[in-house]
Amino acid sequence: MKQITILGATGILGKNLLKKAVNDGIKVKVLVRNKEKLKDFDHAIEVIEGNYFDTNKLQNALEGSDVILSTIGPPINGKLTTDDEENYINSLKYIIKQMQDNKQTRFISISGAGVKIPNENLPLTRKLLRVMIKSKSKSLICIKDRELELLVQSNLDWTNIRPPMIKEKVEGKFVADETKFIGMAVDVNQLSEFMLTEITNREWIKKAPVVGTK
Repeated sequence: MKQITILGATGILGKNLLKKAVNDGIKVKVLVRNKEKLKDFDHAIEVIEGNYFDTNKLQNALEGSDVILSTIGPPINGKLTTDDEENYINSLKYIIKQMQDNKQTRFISISGAGVKIPNENLPLTRKLLRVMIKSKSKSLICIKDRELELLVQSNLDWTNIRPPMIKEKVEGKFVADETKFIGMAVDVNQLSEFMLTEITNREWIKKAPVVGTK
């Protein structure tokens, strides 16, 4: 593997993922809005400064990488307009097309335990979580449902990981399951390790595991 791209490398998960990748000796390219937030990594990574919704910046960020990892997502608090929602969808559509044009196949992303695969029958605990998240941000569920549907329809080797709340220092064992709700939190270190393991693991290709720390 020559290089990976991380989209969204300044949040709690993205920064943890970046740190682990660099420590593992992986060559990393990132797309971030403000490169100053990653100045501690200047010596070790290639930074594309720009907006996730700018296709020119996305093109630069994707170029030359074997695997694309995305932690991008809408804010859980706050209202988004219909245009805002479409921006997220259009960016993923662009990523899928660009990866196909570049003959890139592996895409690993994050959604949430309340997000549905098309026609999925959710267990009660995940239905309740979905209702709770919708009460805070209907846009988040809408965007992530539609993104997952786009991935299902694509020919990429995708894995969409569906965690509950991402936290630091959560004690317990990391668990991944096709549908079952694992718990209310997942440890950020365990989740980052899982994402990096999925670069070469084929168990969850074209699947959306629900994960948690139990």
